[in-house]
Parts: sequence; C-alpha cells; structure tokens
Amino acid sequence: MEPTGPKIAEGRDSEIFEHGAHKVLRRARNGRSLVTEAEIMQYARSHGYPCPEVYDAGDGYLVMDRLDGMTMMQAVGTPPFPLRRSGRLLAELHERLHQTPAPPGARDAPVPGDRLVHRDLHPLNVMMTPDGPVVIDWSNASAGDPAFDVADTWVLFACAATTGSGIDRLIVPLGRRIMLRAFLGRVDRNAARRAIPAAVDHRLTDRNTTPEERTRMRKLAMWARDG
Repeated sequence: MEPTGPKIAEGRDSEIFEHGAHKVLRRARNGRSLVTEAEIMQYARSHGYPCPEVYDAGDGYLVMDRLDGMTMMQAVGTPPFPLRRSGRLLAELHERLHQTPAPPGARDAPVPGDRLVHRDLHPLNVMMTPDGPVVIDWSNASAGDPAFDVADTWVLFACAATTGSGIDRLIVPLGRRIMLRAFLGRVDRNAARRAIPAAVDHRLTDRNTTPEERTRMRKLAMWARDG
C-alpha cells in the first residue's frame, strides 16, 4: 500500500506517513506482514487498553489512528519535568496490560505465561495525547509472565547508553534513576528481579545494542542472580 501523504516519522525498522484524515500508514522496511500486530492491537483495545485503533493491515503495512502529542520520553524532558509521575504512570500501564489474558495463539515470551505482555513498554512507546497515554509499537507483544515485561523495562532504564555530551551525560542518567525508582515502587520488584537474567539474555540478541550497554546488562543480570 502506498501512502497518501508525506513521511512524518521513522524508526529503526519502519516509516510513518500521513494517510488521510486522522490516520497514518506505517510501512515496515523489510516488508513483513503486520497483520498479527494489528490483531493484537485490536484485541488489546477490545479489553479497554489504550492503543491506536487499526483500520487495515497486510504485508508491510498497517493503517491506524494518528496520535497527537509527545512521547513520554519527550514529556519528561519538558518543564515541569514529570519524572516521578511518569514513572508511576508507566507502572500503571504495565499493570493494566497484565490484567489482560493473552489472546489464543499468541507466541510465547522468553518467560512464558498466560498474560498479554508488550515486551517494549518504555517511555518512547507511550504517546501522551490530549485523551491520555496511548501505547504504541506492538510488534513484540506475546503471551508471557508480567514479571518479564517489567524486568525488560527495568533493563532498558538501567542499561541504555547516554547520548549527547557535557551536562547531558550527568542529567540524563540522573533522570532515568529517578523515573526508574518511581516505576519500581509500583510493581512487583522481587518478581521482576528474578526475571532480569531472561530479559538480559533476550536484549543481548539485539545487534543494535552497544558494547557499553552489553557490559551494563551483564552486570545487572549478575546482580539479579546474586540477589
């Protein structure tokens, strides 16, 4: 499917185009089918979870609602810098999602279970719209243990490389720690800690992970196993 408007965003594996009134077209660069992802999104919406409405999907494309607003990551970098509030909100989004049974036939997460897990539920994948937070990028959604989903987000917060220079290299890690502490205060921290090694093993398969991030992840996994 060809877009009807200009490109408005892009990510690691896809591009987003305007596609009519209040809609966008997401195109996968590798042409893979996005039908399963669309079905998961429709399933989550049917259970009252905040994700974009889907209108069409097929090989290499998905048509869905256009969302107005900033990502949660952008919002925490904007006055009044709602780090703690955003950390708590992210935990609430995890909790709401994990109340949803996994749909029949869903693939298994690295730690299997019977709940719907997102497997990439972090501040870049939460849009702060005028109608409230909306979770995007469901390409990894699976049936799994909620502790794995929480652990995966913990790993990303704790181990992501810091870009930029100067004062940003001091402020950004501090902001992450504040937000992570607020997030962990609202989840089952002990269960998540036990799932950290599995989350690290999965993240280490990502070829885009930097050597610095890999070192941090291995140290975090060692700490979790020793606990």
